[in-house]
Order: sequence, then C-alpha cells, then structure tokens
Amino acid sequence: MDPVYGLVGFAVLFLLLALGLPIAFSMALVGVGGFAILSGVPQALAGFSILAYSNTAHFVLACIPLFILMGQFAFHAGVTEDLYEVVRKWFGGVPGGLAIATVFASAGLGAVTGSSVASVATLGTVALPELDRQGYDPTLSVGTIASAGTLGILIPPSIPMVLYGVLAEVSIGKLFIGGILPGILTAIIFSVMILFRVKRRPELAPKTEGVSWRERLSALWKVWGVAALFFLVIGGIFLGWFTSTEGSGIGAAGAFALFALSGRMNRALLKESVSRSLGLTAMITAILIGASAFAQFIAVTGLTSSLADRIGSLPVDRHVVLVAVLVLYLFLGCVMDVIGMLVLTIPVIFPVMVMLGFDPIWFGVLVTVMIEVSLITPPVGTNVIIIQRVSGLPSMQVFRGVGWFFALELVVIALLVLFPALATALPELMFE
Repeated sequence: MDPVYGLVGFAVLFLLLALGLPIAFSMALVGVGGFAILSGVPQALAGFSILAYSNTAHFVLACIPLFILMGQFAFHAGVTEDLYEVVRKWFGGVPGGLAIATVFASAGLGAVTGSSVASVATLGTVALPELDRQGYDPTLSVGTIASAGTLGILIPPSIPMVLYGVLAEVSIGKLFIGGILPGILTAIIFSVMILFRVKRRPELAPKTEGVSWRERLSALWKVWGVAALFFLVIGGIFLGWFTSTEGSGIGAAGAFALFALSGRMNRALLKESVSRSLGLTAMITAILIGASAFAQFIAVTGLTSSLADRIGSLPVDRHVVLVAVLVLYLFLGCVMDVIGMLVLTIPVIFPVMVMLGFDPIWFGVLVTVMIEVSLITPPVGTNVIIIQRVSGLPSMQVFRGVGWFFALELVVIALLVLFPALATALPELMFE
C-alpha cells in the first residue's frame, strides 16, 4: 500500500481538529473513512466494530477508572488541604517557602490523583489565596501552581503512563516506578529555582516565620493516610505483590476508606465522585477507540513501516532522531490536548524508537515529561488556562510566570537523555 495515503490521512485529521471536531471523532472518521476507501465500506465497518471491542476489552484498562476514582475519593476526603498545611509548616520559613510548599504539595497530590488538571484546580483554590494573603508576587504564584501541577502525571499513578503502557504494550508498573526519581528531581529543581530567585529578588516573596521542629513533626499525622495509600499501592507494585490493575483497585478502596474516615462523605459527594470518574473514563475510552481505527488505517497504508525503514537508514546518530521526536512533541503540545497527542503519536513513533535501540520504559517516562511541558506551552497550555480562570489574571501574565519552569523542564529532559538510569534504575530492581 502507498504510504502517501497515510500522509493524506494525517493532513485530513489535522484539518478536522482545526475545524473543532473532537479528537475521538476526528480519528475515528479518518480511520474508518480511509479504510473504506482502500477496502470498501462493509469491510471498514466490520473492522471498526472488531477494533472497538478488541482494543478496549483489556483487563489492564480497568485501572483507568479505578485510579480516577481513587483521585476523586482522595480529593473529597480533603487531602489537598491537609497536604498543603503540612508542607507549608515544613518549608514556610525559608525564602519562597510557600511557593516551595506548593511544589511539594502538588507532588503529593500526584501520588493519589494521577491527574495534572486535578492538582492545578485544587491547589488553585487552596494555595493561591494563601500566597496572595502573604503578599507573594502574583506572577510567581500562578506560575508555580500551573507548573507544579504537571507533577501530577509524572509521580505515579499516572493516567498518561497507563495509556502509553497500553499503546506500547509495556509494563505499566515499571512505568510508574520509572517516574518516581524524575518526579522527585523535577520537584527539587523547581524548588531550588524558587529559592534562588527569591534570594535575588526578595520582593517576590515576603519572608514568613517558620515553625518549630516539634510542630513540623506533629503535623505529619495529617498525611498518614495519603502516605500509607501511596506506599501500599506503589510499594506493592514494586515488590510484586500485585499488578498495576490490582493496585488501582486497592488504591480506590483505600481512598474510599480515607473518604469515609474524614467525616465528609455524603450521598451527593459520593455520586459526584462516581459520575466524574465515569465521564472521564468514557472520554478516554472514546479517544482510544478512535485512535485504534486511525492507527489501523495508518498501518494498512504502510506509513509506519516505511517511516521506520527510512529513519533507520539515515546516516545520523540515533540521538539526532530522538531530538527531532522531542521537538515534534513540543510542537504538538502547542495545538493538542495530552491524551490526543499520546494516542496519535505512540503507534507511529514507538516502533521507530525501539528499532533505534531506546529503552521502552525510559522513552515512556521521557514522553510523560514532554507531556508535562505541553501542559504549560502556549497557546493551549491546559494548566495555564485552568489557573488563569481561577486567578482571573491575564493569560500572558500566567505564561510569563511559567517561563522559568518551562526552561527547567527542558533541563530535566536533558538529564534524562544524558542519564537514562534516572528512569530505568528503579524498574530494574522491581520484584516480578
């Protein structure tokens, strides 16, 4: 089959996206329509019905609604307020301490929500008023919240990592564990930058009084549930006690217990948690079905194999190809949402990366970091849009606030490329 058909399919897809058609329907329309042109309408419809079932009837996909439900229960249990209060007491006394506390609170939220959007939305309502009350520079405040929220998809559990694992057919558990060190490294780098900037420009963040070590240690009891939940789920996956899917069920049950013990549970919040989880799961499933149809069409055209052969024959170092792929993700992040970008690219790019000898787990973590960057990249910048709505500040001011963090995300990417062990060392120690 002629790969030109595949290129035309991509062109039509981007045209439909530019016209505002949802990505799930755009990919399904191009996939089924393209297959109908090549093989006939009956074959295309029959193939689509088979694909829709075979690509979603996976046991491993059950972890998506369960991890989403886990995050919903944890959010309604009040873990956001507790986390922020604890890290505020630990870091509040250092220059820029409240902003640094926001970074680590976001990392903690990522350990129970797996969602960047949830982290930004909740911290925007909890941390932003406190930062404003203390007199922090608004640009620093919104930039910190928008950027720190990206840790929600790098610190396990992570919905994008689940999708990558399904699309690339690699271990989701190893992806989770592989994201731990890069996530911690990112939080530390962000915090050091905030400390450095505030020391140079004290007017960005007025000094606040710290608390005694006794108060810091006594505050830790407020996050015992979150810590126990994280170490149970991620520790259990690491030690081989259960799979990532089983871990998601345990995590959801544990978060439900925290919700019940918090005294906040009622019928309305329980209904909201379940309905939001179902809605997000339906959206992700629709995108997966559309992506399956589109990927099947692209495979039939021979574009994927042709691309792999051509790239493999290029007289350049494989890292040149890697940089080109990262630049592509940077560009796509400017115009597409996270899930759409992931399901659109992995079926095409992943075989090329494997052929070039790159580790699948390492590349999955690297792609997740690139997705982080897309969340604060204009003009889409999902995290920027959310915090802009919460704060009421102009979008350009928020984008200025994330500028430093954007540059440091590129530093993290460079470190991952130079030192792949940051993403592969812990997965290699896993018990399976």
